Amino acid sequence: MERNADDMFGATGNQGSTTSGTGNTASGGTGMAGTNAPSGGLDYSDTSTGATGGTGSQTSKVDQAKTAVQDKLGQAKEKARDLQSTLADKLDAGADKLRQRNQNATLAGATGGTGVDVASNDRMANVQDSVARGMQKSADWLRNGDLKADVERQVRENPGRTLLIALGVGYVLGKAFRGGNR
Repeated sequence: MERNADDMFGATGNQGSTTSGTGNTASGGTGMAGTNAPSGGLDYSDTSTGATGGTGSQTSKVDQAKTAVQDKLGQAKEKARDLQSTLADKLDAGADKLRQRNQNATLAGATGGTGVDVASNDRMANVQDSVARGMQKSADWLRNGDLKADVERQVRENPGRTLLIALGVGYVLGKAFRGGNR
């Protein structure tokens, strides 16, 4: 490389020439290494056009899009909280119905019957009570638990099982959304 008149490496052409340096074409300036950037080269100076190289209206459009996305995300979170609360309420109601049915069956079994019927009713009552407790625990977990932390813990402790569950759920959802088209 040659030194130009300013003792700088780079372009050797004069201002206003069409070639400079190692064959780069430019319309003016002393080259990339000179004090002025060529009009055909890259200019890294700070301008008010924004980081995307657009105008102020493009920046405001980006801000508007960010705001719209944040609003939609907030709405989705609110719907998820409502759904979680509704599901917990339905689980509580289902557990109460099972307990009520269990009590009615126990009262009916106490009025009379054979030993086989009583043993069958006891087993059924135990199963219903177990299911009701599970539903109640699930409802409590939905109301008070931290779903995100629980999922993260599950993924860390059992990554293979979590992956298989995710694949299964994805397959079922894919079949459900696709419907009977194929």
